[in-house]
Amino acid sequence: MFLRNQWYVAAMGKELGRALLPRTLLGEPLVLYRTEAGAPAAMEDRCPHRRAPLSLGKLVGDRVQCGYHGMEFAPDGKCMRIPGQVSIPPRLKARTFPMAERHGWVWIWMGEPAAADPALISDYHWNETPGWRPVYGYLNFAAEYRLVIDNLMDLTHETFLHPTSIGMYEVAETPITTEAKDGKVKVTRLMPGCPAPPLFRKVRGLTTIDRWQHIHFEAPAHIKIDAGGVPADTKDMTKALRWWVCNALTPETERSTHYFWALTRSFETEDEALSKTLEEQIYKIFNEDRGMLEQQQRMIETDPLRRPLLSTNCDAGGVAARRIIDQLLAAEARPQAAE
Repeated sequence: MFLRNQWYVAAMGKELGRALLPRTLLGEPLVLYRTEAGAPAAMEDRCPHRRAPLSLGKLVGDRVQCGYHGMEFAPDGKCMRIPGQVSIPPRLKARTFPMAERHGWVWIWMGEPAAADPALISDYHWNETPGWRPVYGYLNFAAEYRLVIDNLMDLTHETFLHPTSIGMYEVAETPITTEAKDGKVKVTRLMPGCPAPPLFRKVRGLTTIDRWQHIHFEAPAHIKIDAGGVPADTKDMTKALRWWVCNALTPETERSTHYFWALTRSFETEDEALSKTLEEQIYKIFNEDRGMLEQQQRMIETDPLRRPLLSTNCDAGGVAARRIIDQLLAAEARPQAAE
């Protein structure tokens, strides 16, 4: 159920260093680290010798040394040393994966290595653009990634799940428009002349606002949300609260998801206290989402009738996103079936 010929976020840039980081991505156990030059590297977390976890070993220079028998593997997977043995069989090679670093995140390509073009990495340029300030975070959800996509493509739930921060009556009651084109989906909700939600009041003192939400999806699981509000009837962007909520989802297993996020704002970018406040608020909001989605996952799995999920108008964006994923999965499966 996973798309493989895609770029996924494997780690936040600050997570990766000169220590072995075990992480399961798309159901595969991997070990991540940086070389002495700072380049990210990824290797299957199975020694090709006897399948011991390489993450239980250590780095010797740029080589991963297996903690079981001491064999050493270079970043390209080639075995460079076998204790007590001069000759090294060519087949004794660890599987490795193409990696890149962009937008504050470390990316990995889990499919055909020859197809790993960094130009295909999803554009989150707001994280690095002058005049914008990102706050980064990570959570692990015990829920499959498509449920998280549904959550982000339909923000109706803000009214009921996040009433003390970003929720308000108008979000649930304002119809959306949905556009699916060229493998992407856009959901728009415009709310003129509405009360500012609690977080908007706290951060910028806004009261009555013209509020907008533009949600963009692209495969495999990237959701970028242009959200904000401006004092009602003014169109004065100098007084607006505007941010991009950048959501990069990477399946861990069929029932869990790595949730990498960044909240990137275009106002008061030098205010460190504000950055801390926003980080705390976003973690609170996303943990509320996590609590609900993990229980939703549990209810789906324990449904004895295995009933399908039902959809209403507000689910149009999520349904369109799932359709794109299904089409891409079918396209990837065709060459394998032919072989």
